[in-house]
Amino acid sequence: MIVKELFPGSAELEIKPESSSLHDASHWYPRILGIRFNYVIDAIDRTGTNSDAASNELDRYFLRVIRSSSDLIITTGKTARAERLRSSKLAPMAIITSQPDSLNIPAIEEQSSQPVYVCSEVAPKLPFGNSNAKWLEISSASIAEIVLELQKKLNSKNPLLEIGINSLRELASSDLVTEICLTVTHADSRELAVEASEGFLKSAGLVAEQLQLLNSGNTWLFRFRVFPQSP
Repeated sequence: MIVKELFPGSAELEIKPESSSLHDASHWYPRILGIRFNYVIDAIDRTGTNSDAASNELDRYFLRVIRSSSDLIITTGKTARAERLRSSKLAPMAIITSQPDSLNIPAIEEQSSQPVYVCSEVAPKLPFGNSNAKWLEISSASIAEIVLELQKKLNSKNPLLEIGINSLRELASSDLVTEICLTVTHADSRELAVEASEGFLKSAGLVAEQLQLLNSGNTWLFRFRVFPQSP
């Protein structure tokens, strides 16, 4: 499939999601100093309750590109359970949960090449099936404080957040999110995709500047720089 850069430049690249190198598209998602948040929404059904339904093979390809430019993937137990999350070969993963013994997901049950940190105040009672999964004790209460604690403990400079919108609101209100990577699927026009992206930013309480827009068919990939909320 052909992916077109519509903003800020104009370029085209043929992408075969199952076989193209991640390096082919890495110039669109360079490594940054700060926290990225990645999300996918359906332009028609914007509830965000089913990311599997909203996602497609191109979105999943670009997720791997974005992960490859990050040094840590941070998610929550709620998101990990909903998506039956697997570990990534591209970066370590940190899963924030209050119930480490009830995760029961491939990321901690199946062997991985990268570390998977189960981050909780509560120590797990049962061993993990994945020998590279480790308990990481955390002492913070809020998601914002936990992310800062994880960055410090794991020496992360550019983590990727794969979390829900409620957690995003808290992080954004603490001025911790630097960039938003948003995929809009099932949008038959640029106008509909832009409308959906603006609705998402508004629902998250964010003010942001568009950095980039890519398109292939009815899939649109935005990058936004988030403006600080503090005066």
